[in-house]
Amino acid sequence: MEFEGEFSVASGPSETWSFMLDPEQVGSCIPNCQNIDVIDETHYTAEIGISVSHISVTFDVNAEITEQVEEDLLEFRLSGNAKDGDSRMEANVTVDMADDEDDEDVTDIDWETTVDVTGRIMNMGSRIVKSVGKRQINKTIDNVQDELGKPEKEESSGLLG
Repeated sequence: MEFEGEFSVASGPSETWSFMLDPEQVGSCIPNCQNIDVIDETHYTAEIGISVSHISVTFDVNAEITEQVEEDLLEFRLSGNAKDGDSRMEANVTVDMADDEDDEDVTDIDWETTVDVTGRIMNMGSRIVKSVGKRQINKTIDNVQDELGKPEKEESSGLLG
């Protein structure tokens, strides 16, 4: 499944960059994310719960920052197995950050992710799983904007894909 979108936050690039590199802060914005453990500057683990209809799965997730360009680009990879059952997830995420042309205290964020989920959770069907994924992503974006602020001019498209 592929998702992409854009949104803005009411914080400058430096503050936004620091936030994006802090696994505790970012993790607090992801629904059902808990037990975040920092391994080193580019590796983290966490538990992320997902519910699709009557099936609930908690993934033990490994996260790795695979590329970073200060205040501009973050790429990371997530992978994990369900604690119970046979489900597995993998995701590649790219986050591009840029100064807003009209306001230096605003950062514009373009992002895209590719997610692959296998196992029992996919028994619900890819359309339902994609719908749940969209809701999770939109809630994460809302939470990031709650933490960093939502610009007055914000006309976010949030999720495009």
